[in-house]
Amino acid sequence: MIPQRTKHLIELNMGSIKKHIDLNYALVDMGKMHERLQLGESRCFSLLSEKEAGYLESFKVYKKKLQWLCGRYAVKKALFEYKALRKCIVDLSCVDVLKGADSAPYIHQYPDITVSITHSFPYCIGVVSEKRIGVDVEKNFQVENSLIKFFFSEREKDVLFRIPDLNERNAQAIKYWTRKEAVSKFLRLGMKMNFKELDTVDDVLEAGGYKIKLFSFLCDDCCLSLAIPYSESL
Repeated sequence: MIPQRTKHLIELNMGSIKKHIDLNYALVDMGKMHERLQLGESRCFSLLSEKEAGYLESFKVYKKKLQWLCGRYAVKKALFEYKALRKCIVDLSCVDVLKGADSAPYIHQYPDITVSITHSFPYCIGVVSEKRIGVDVEKNFQVENSLIKFFFSEREKDVLFRIPDLNERNAQAIKYWTRKEAVSKFLRLGMKMNFKELDTVDDVLEAGGYKIKLFSFLCDDCCLSLAIPYSESL
């Protein structure tokens, strides 16, 4: 389950991003969704479209099924808020949140709305915006040296290995990792992106023909990063 304090920190920091970009988001507790699935509660599937329900049945691995279901819930809750603020009500069971040819999620009925999904048990966040955006959350984990060696830029490694405290170094490594994931989602590249060439030490970078502003927040036992279009007002 998501601790109340962590939930508050995520909401506080996501709210601060709204000062810089028009977005709507939803946080879904994957632990609660897991419990409902185990109890066989039919409401777990109430927001799914016919196409989504059929796709859900294709999953053989339960973990993937849970991640996919929570991602759709998060996006649809964010979309509902987006539409409600514009005085428009939408039947979410008639909305298809699908995976494109680039593996990035999109809303079939609203192709002009950008979608970004991230999950790291028990956290799942779905974001919708009229601007490009990428979001990533990671529950704290031990970043192995092999991961740093193969996926981090030379400057990132230099910064990390200058930090004497191992806990602080690990927290910084998780921050860089979430930034890389957020940028890859912003560019709709996923794991096709060369993470090692992507330097996320600074809060502003250029990649894929875009100038991107990065925001990162440590929220107790997780790290949250967002990538949004840069503007002079940021």
